[in-house]
Amino acid sequence: MDPTVEGKRRATIMKRVHMARKRGERIQVTFDEKGQPEGKHGDELISWIGVLAREHVPIWIQDWRSCDLDELKEIIWKETVTSFTVEESFRNTCLKSCGEAARNFRYDLYKTFVEEFINEESVWTRPKKVIDNYPNIEEEDWMKFVQYRTSSQFQQLSDRGSEIRTNNEYSSRGGRDGYMKLDQEMTRPDGELKNPACKNASELIVEYNTQESQGTFESVGTNDVLSQALSRPEHKGRVRG
Repeated sequence: MDPTVEGKRRATIMKRVHMARKRGERIQVTFDEKGQPEGKHGDELISWIGVLAREHVPIWIQDWRSCDLDELKEIIWKETVTSFTVEESFRNTCLKSCGEAARNFRYDLYKTFVEEFINEESVWTRPKKVIDNYPNIEEEDWMKFVQYRTSSQFQQLSDRGSEIRTNNEYSSRGGRDGYMKLDQEMTRPDGELKNPACKNASELIVEYNTQESQGTFESVGTNDVLSQALSRPEHKGRVRG
C-alpha cells in the first residue's frame, strides 16, 4: 500500500463529488442485472465508498456486522445517497462494499506498518505516513488496532483464513472493487465466466438477490447470499459486510 497514491486517489474522487454537490447535483449511477455498478460512475461510487470506509470506520473494529455499528452505517449510507443516485434496494450492497473496503484497508495497514515491525516497540506509535495521510486515525485508534493485530486471537484467525484460501476453488479478490465488480472481472468478452466453477454460484447469487428483494429469501448474519451461493457458511473473522 502506498499512502501517497491512496491520498491522490482519495483527493480526486472527493473533488469530483464535492463539485457535483456544489452544483446541487448527484452523480448518476446505473447497475447491471446482477446489481453491480456499471461504467465510470460505478467505479466512482466504489471509490467513494472506499473513501467513506477509510474516513469513518474505526480501524480497530472486528465485525462489521455488529449492531453497534448501525448508526455509523446510517451515516455512510446518507453520505452515499447525498452524492450518488442509488436506490434504497442497493443499500445492503453498498454497505457490504464499505465493510469489505474497511477490511481491506485494515489489512493493508497491517501488512505495511505492523507485520514487519511486530516485535519492535515503535509499532505502537502511529507511523508518520499514517499521520500525514490518514489524520482521522488517532493515537488511541492505532494502539487498539495494533493490540488486536498482535494478539493470539488474530493470529489464529489469520492462520485459519490462509488455510481456507488455499482450499478455495473460487477465484475471489480483495482489491478496491471487491465483490461489487466480481462478475465483471471474472467474465470473458463473450459473456462466459472465466472459471467454470463460478458459473453456478453466479447464477445462484442472481436468483437469491431477486428472492431477497421479493421477501422470499432471508439473508441473516452469517447465512448471507454469497455464503449460500457458494454452499458454505461464512467463517467468523472474515467480514463481507
